[in-house]
Amino acid sequence: MSRTQRPFLLLALCVLLPIAAALWLERPGSSIPLAEFVVEEFEEPATERVEPEYSVERFFIGQGGTLAAACTRAGLDDEARRLVLRAADRHLDLRRLSPRSGVAVSRDEAGRPVSLAIRSTPDRYLRITLPDDRHGLRAEVLPVRIQKRVETTGGVVTSSVAQALGHTAHSHTLTQAYADIFQWDVDLLVDPRPGDEVKLVYEVETLGAVPADLPRFGDSASEPGDFYGLGRILAATYRGSIADASAFWVDDGASWGNYYDADGRPLRKSFLRSPLNYRRISSGFSSARRNPVTRKVVPHHGVDFAAAPGTPITATADGRVISVGWDGALGQAVRLRHGSEYVTIYGHMRGFARGIEKGVEVRQGQVIGYVGSTGRATGPHLHYTVLRHGRPINPMKLKNPSVDPLDESKRPRLAESRRRYTPVLEGILAERRVDVAATSPATTETTVLSGS
Repeated sequence: MSRTQRPFLLLALCVLLPIAAALWLERPGSSIPLAEFVVEEFEEPATERVEPEYSVERFFIGQGGTLAAACTRAGLDDEARRLVLRAADRHLDLRRLSPRSGVAVSRDEAGRPVSLAIRSTPDRYLRITLPDDRHGLRAEVLPVRIQKRVETTGGVVTSSVAQALGHTAHSHTLTQAYADIFQWDVDLLVDPRPGDEVKLVYEVETLGAVPADLPRFGDSASEPGDFYGLGRILAATYRGSIADASAFWVDDGASWGNYYDADGRPLRKSFLRSPLNYRRISSGFSSARRNPVTRKVVPHHGVDFAAAPGTPITATADGRVISVGWDGALGQAVRLRHGSEYVTIYGHMRGFARGIEKGVEVRQGQVIGYVGSTGRATGPHLHYTVLRHGRPINPMKLKNPSVDPLDESKRPRLAESRRRYTPVLEGILAERRVDVAATSPATTETTVLSGS
């Protein structure tokens, strides 16, 4: 056989031999059934590493504790502890860790630490994964996952807004947030009248999915579904003899959004109705009042708010500090200028907030000092005066100009908020509750809104 014929012979054998074998196996009386020949299938190797089961130990930093001590408790050797502390120092102020800060140590099946998680605030935690044969040390700051639901509540005033909302879970926080919305037009500490109605739609925040190594932080939420906090109030109404007001939250491009009425007018005004949370007005604006110290009848060109010593005092409008310090009979006092027209005066302070000094700019609602009884005072209170073009005016009768209205480009957002929440507000049953303490707490009316 020549060399040129050999390749053709080999090709023929490769084709004919499999055909012959198949025919032989299929012939009658074959001793090897075809079914016994099975093609073995091999699976591809897994591309994802199967994570081992970890055990997790949790504890708190504790009073006087340090992260270094926590690393020792976790069983880290000197080298691992050094690496952890160096990584943690890039993300946390290790000198100011709260005793409530939690630590979670994850261990493998052999009990060796594989990661350390530190939760120094309720809303986030730092996870440090220790180095192994394949990876170096890794540190990542992870947020705590929060879920939101929408609830509604309402009540009828018999003595106060706090009483009207007293049946609601977390009523104190909710009442304060509600009061803040309407604070420019309605002083909810003194203005409400029996029969007035309050209604609101608000967010409730709960803990979402929880990783296995989430540390605790004090008594903050740590399990799925735990209450985390109250979100923003989305819509609210006040119906009464002194006011008939609605508020809708709109994301208007400001850092926190703002509240607007149904026509797009901002609820926020140039001046707050009062500069603090007070117990009562101990002395009003008057052209002739007998001074309780000198016993002389003289003008009292301001309002005295009785409050507990140390109660925070806030600026009623954006402005600039023009004086701070001792101010004669007013004792420790602060004076603020608001544009070219207004000056406000805050007297009888116990002390001033950090950073309050002559020339600094302050924002509406910023704490500037604390209630005291310095100067000519018979007890702890704030003396508050408003000057317009240098002349004193009654702060409680101030015609309060609004800030800029909602921009036209943002009005569709207001329209959507009204469309969504107006029917909800109208459907809230505002029940009359006369004596909250004497009755069992009622169930808060809850409405979960789709798409909210």
